[in-house]
Amino acid sequence: MALSNRLRQALILGLGTAMGTIILGAPSWAAPVPVEQAQDGSSELVMPFSDVPEDHWAYQALLNLAGVHGCISGYPDGTFQGNNTVSRYEFAAGMDACMAVLTQMVVQQQQENLQEVNAIIDAMEASLEELRQL
Repeated sequence: MALSNRLRQALILGLGTAMGTIILGAPSWAAPVPVEQAQDGSSELVMPFSDVPEDHWAYQALLNLAGVHGCISGYPDGTFQGNNTVSRYEFAAGMDACMAVLTQMVVQQQQENLQEVNAIIDAMEASLEELRQL
């Protein structure tokens, strides 16, 4: 006998939420995306903006937002111009781009979680059926 749809949905929601909490604690999909190969064959993330020095207090944040997540961009000349004033329009455009990236990451993770939860439920149903045969 298969699990009822209501029970299946409850298990998916419960396990999915629990797994999502664990995964959000240390997401594997949030690992930096290398942009350049070093001479020794290893990969390293490179700052896309020519005017942001490595010792700047916002360097890591910009490296993450531009290099890892790809949700902010600079000016056509390859600079970020971090000392410029940001208009509300520019802020909204940047926020929208970052939200789109985050939304895509969440949807992908939810789909992966759903597949895992369905596999667990199917395995549990098979085990229950085996027990019933005893």
